[in-house]
Amino acid sequence: MLYRPLAMFVVTAALAGCGIVPLDAQWKDPSQPAASLRGTTVLVVCESDEQVVKQMCQDRVAAELRALGANTAMVPNSGEATSARLSEEARAVNARAIFNTRLSPDASRYVGGSGVSVGVGVGGGFGHGGYGGVGVSAPIGGSSHVSQGYVGNASLSDAATGRLMWTGRASTSAYHSSDLGWQVESLTKALVGGAQQAGFF
Repeated sequence: MLYRPLAMFVVTAALAGCGIVPLDAQWKDPSQPAASLRGTTVLVVCESDEQVVKQMCQDRVAAELRALGANTAMVPNSGEATSARLSEEARAVNARAIFNTRLSPDASRYVGGSGVSVGVGVGGGFGHGGYGGVGVSAPIGGSSHVSQGYVGNASLSDAATGRLMWTGRASTSAYHSSDLGWQVESLTKALVGGAQQAGFF
């Protein structure tokens, strides 16, 4: 029998090889049949307390949606992404749907270089450098490297009515990778893939 850390490593390696993590959960509006959004314009919105994560997410989601046959439009960076503003932006570009993604660091998924999980208490939210307020002590001769997992929540809404059509959640463990770019790409692939499996693309 594999010890749990080794089993986790094997599963992680397999997922990393595929470049995608599985969805933790997803929901689709059962009252409405899914209609394909191929060939239509989808407004892409990405939210994160870290600007670099926001930009990476936006680029990756747009690329994934275009690969599935949708046209994409972006929300300008200035201003808050309120529902009223998103509706206005969607009308301006004649979008049929809004794909909104939120990527956040998961405070419960910090892992030290020794492979031992680090308990973290974070106050006042995230977005202050990613590691602010985190105390990490490395053993003598050990590694001080720290990895961090991310959580992605996405929603697909009808642009005209604001009706939620689909939502999904995916997450990466700190064991997956210390490469933030890989985590963003993997999460966005999983989330857009979930909307595709639900029949929207």
